[in-house]
Amino acid sequence: MESLSVRLEIEELIKKFSINRKEVFEVRKDQWKTILDHIEKHFLHKTHYTQDLHWGWNRLQEPYYALRFIEQPYKSVKEIIEDESIWFIAEDHNDKMWVYEGEKNIIFDKIIPELCHLDEYFLVSKKYEWLVCEDHHEIVHFSGEGIIHQAKKFELENESKIFK
Repeated sequence: MESLSVRLEIEELIKKFSINRKEVFEVRKDQWKTILDHIEKHFLHKTHYTQDLHWGWNRLQEPYYALRFIEQPYKSVKEIIEDESIWFIAEDHNDKMWVYEGEKNIIFDKIIPELCHLDEYFLVSKKYEWLVCEDHHEIVHFSGEGIIHQAKKFELENESKIFK
């Protein structure tokens, strides 16, 4: 793919894998801002009015937890997340966030591993119960009691997959 745009990469992957637009789709232009605002309100400390999700993992509200995985993080995160339908928020150049809704398995199997220009991304419960972010250091940040419990359980059961 010739463009540096994560959004264009995602659109190309949807075409390449013939993904049904009901399985993964970009959130409508009249909805994405509200979704991002709710995510910021539920999960982040906003210390300046111009801040958004960019480097949001640095400002997570309690409770939060972080893990570093030995293999590509998305492989383990897929096992931790139980929801089948989630929001996938990909950061593009100039800190632009693209909001997608989709099936967990397609996002983890056909989108995330294929993206060349993805530095940071967020996965969020559609009920705002939890947030997961992989930062540009390949550290995974968890926010929300339920997902933290699942992450700690995964850590105990899979010690060989976690950096200590």
